[in-house]
Amino acid sequence: MSKLTSTSIALALAAALASIAPTANAADHLDSPTVKTDPAADINDVYTFINPNDSGELIVAATLIPLATSATQFSNSVAYRFHIDNGITGDETLITCRFKKVGEVQCVGNNGLAAKGAQGAIVGGQHLRVFAGLRDDPFFFDLAAFNTTRDTLTPSFTNPGLNFFNGLNGMAIVLGIRSERVTAKGAAPVLKVYASTARVDDERLGTSTQIDRMGRPAINTALIDLLASTGKKDAYNASASPANWAGEFQAEMAGNLAALDTLDGVTGNALAPSGVLASILVDDRLQIDTQVAACDAYLAVELGVAGQCGGRTLARDVMDDTLGAVVGPGVSDFVANDSLFLSDFPFLGNPN
Repeated sequence: MSKLTSTSIALALAAALASIAPTANAADHLDSPTVKTDPAADINDVYTFINPNDSGELIVAATLIPLATSATQFSNSVAYRFHIDNGITGDETLITCRFKKVGEVQCVGNNGLAAKGAQGAIVGGQHLRVFAGLRDDPFFFDLAAFNTTRDTLTPSFTNPGLNFFNGLNGMAIVLGIRSERVTAKGAAPVLKVYASTARVDDERLGTSTQIDRMGRPAINTALIDLLASTGKKDAYNASASPANWAGEFQAEMAGNLAALDTLDGVTGNALAPSGVLASILVDDRLQIDTQVAACDAYLAVELGVAGQCGGRTLARDVMDDTLGAVVGPGVSDFVANDSLFLSDFPFLGNPN
């Protein structure tokens, strides 16, 4: 680990609070009134990591449409979008995936990225490959025990825990991107990544309405409308410019973070003041260093962990990372990953 003060370590660790979800819509599943009525545009989770078999390929994945089955289809009127910001003004990469024809995916982005082909297969293209189809939902967490913990303000996790998401499926879009195409040929290797969905209003005019967005797990679920109904959950998902997020949502997050600090019955044992945490979490994007192949530590870029890429891998237990940092040292939900991930692209496990 690079040399950091104890305060800076605490701040970055506490950013993992984003993983806590207060209701059955954990992670980002069903996190606002609009997405509950529009499941085809609902983002479950976002992941990004370096391909362990090819250090030059960036993997970005989104799971969508909770409780998907073999009959579930992507919508032909939803644009599924992936935003990748390398910090260079005007050089953000936007990749949009559409399903205008049944059984076919087409993804197009700037920086020479494109792929088109059959849904359910690995589709190769220009500097980009894509898989789109039904997959096992990789999120894992003892949701019932967390709800009891929240209600009683006493940690109520038992060993072993019960994974609420065991056996559930979702639709997934997995991108394999040549890193040089999104990092200015390596000049800007640290990226900020998130996904969004938008309903297309007019194909001819190219107009659309953003429905959902997500970077880190459970930001909207846990930190918006937690104490009282402010009506901001839909506004949060619809906010399309990262430059506006702090002004729109930071104060709301700070109040809810202060409440979550009491989760274990002790006030003031969070690892940083709520206002400071809110200033970190309001930038709801995963950060990843594409120069580093190993991806075994959540929030490694924020922490300054040497030799780790950051991002979010499929198997990383971000819930235990979060509980230990936010509720108290050693607190765990005692749930381990139960997915059988593939060893190569598209990595997500086969559907149940």
